[in-house]
Amino acid sequence: MFRRLSILTCVIASCVTAGLHAGSVPAIPPSTGFRLANGMKIISVTPSAKALQSAPDIRIAAETPSLPQPPMAGFSPLVAIVTSDRRSSDDFDWEHALVSSYVGKPLNPPAEENFVVGILDTGSVVDLVAGDSATVLGLKGSNLTTSEFPIGGVSGTMDTIITKPIGVFAAGLAAIKADGQLDLSKLVGHTNVAALASPAIGCSNGEDVSALVGTPLLAFYTTIINVDQPRKVVVRGKTYIGPDVQITSSYTPPTSVYRHKIPMELGGLSPVATASYYAFPDLSDWENILGEWLPLTPTLLSMAGGDLPLGGSFFADVGVLQGQAGPLNALQTARMLVDTGAQSSIISSNIAAKLNLPLEPDFTALICGVGGTSEVPGYYVDYVRINAMGGALEFAHVPFVVLDMDSPEGGSLDGILGTNLFWNRNVVLEPTTSGTGFLHISDPVPFAFIDLNLDGVIDGQDFAVFAAAWRTTVADPAWNPMCDLFVDDVIDARDLEAFVDAWVYMLSK
Repeated sequence: MFRRLSILTCVIASCVTAGLHAGSVPAIPPSTGFRLANGMKIISVTPSAKALQSAPDIRIAAETPSLPQPPMAGFSPLVAIVTSDRRSSDDFDWEHALVSSYVGKPLNPPAEENFVVGILDTGSVVDLVAGDSATVLGLKGSNLTTSEFPIGGVSGTMDTIITKPIGVFAAGLAAIKADGQLDLSKLVGHTNVAALASPAIGCSNGEDVSALVGTPLLAFYTTIINVDQPRKVVVRGKTYIGPDVQITSSYTPPTSVYRHKIPMELGGLSPVATASYYAFPDLSDWENILGEWLPLTPTLLSMAGGDLPLGGSFFADVGVLQGQAGPLNALQTARMLVDTGAQSSIISSNIAAKLNLPLEPDFTALICGVGGTSEVPGYYVDYVRINAMGGALEFAHVPFVVLDMDSPEGGSLDGILGTNLFWNRNVVLEPTTSGTGFLHISDPVPFAFIDLNLDGVIDGQDFAVFAAAWRTTVADPAWNPMCDLFVDDVIDARDLEAFVDAWVYMLSK
């Protein structure tokens, strides 16, 4: 180990000498991007002239230098997703059924091979499969209805097709074996589900969204996300790297590990007892008008199996502050949607105004999504506080993009809480459809997920990012919090040793 450290330290010195540096605004690989919300992603970030001319004035952070400074993007909870033909035998039964194993026959056999890698997405109120992935999962032809359902975001909308009732199943990347086959015994899911099949959702560099498992399933399970246990798999020649994900019906997070419990509340619909679709007779078959009833809506969270489903999402209260706190500048409370599918966080223009943010942003982000691209402003907010049992989580210099989005509760969202605030912590999502759910957060971990430029591979570019931040502290312009693996405000030999061990571990997979 000492020899490896000595060699890499020399390489670091030469990289820094060559002028490689990580600024406060990260470079984004052109082939990827950072997931945002509603199928959108950030494909480029440009610092403003103001940010280039001088170091940011972080008043709160200057007073409390120990506060962590989140990166632009956090982890993606990747999962294997597969389908089956399992549905209710009763045309008037529109309610989903939770299952703890794979049941039914695959829509595109064999299921062990014809699965896709998608996202565990609490920001999605539906289960969705896009582009080529819909073909892989068998969502075509007779498995589709003629009913359309619009989806979209800031840049526009697109029509998707509602599937006939099917089974949708998911498991963490650990369920994918070394030979690329899926271990069906590791799956959980729900059946009698009307999902959405959409055209490809992506940018000019190709399809981005493959599949999403949303709140109709996740609201009824506990999800464990361990960023310090990376998984690396190869599926049909493509490499995926993500944190270890476990979906379980029963788990009590130990308080000795998960020291913070952030309360979450279901918004948009209350009370919720189940998830269901709403059906109508197949009007295309006039000779059998009272025959098959087809889904008129996708499966969404609902109050009862026969009610019109309206969906729902989980929210947490987040305190935000710009500048020095005082009688005329109080901490603002934003009700934010908890979105595991968003690597970056969002605030609305309303919250931006309440924070007295300047007209000139700290950076601009190019957002790609349904309908095209748009450029939006971004800011580093001085102070963010999330109250929790076990003690509040506090952050400084937190990046947010400013977007106005519709809320499932009506009106516009205050914001979206992405995974970048928990980039170096293990997380347990424990939702509930009645009362208060919790987001359990561990203390910072010297995480082994070292894809520092978030391009889906571990290679020399990640090492160059680490090299650029070598021997820096939070006071240095080249400081990069993603390289501070021990979260002790200095990037030193201890972080390097953890980086090298993690790199060797990932190369062995």
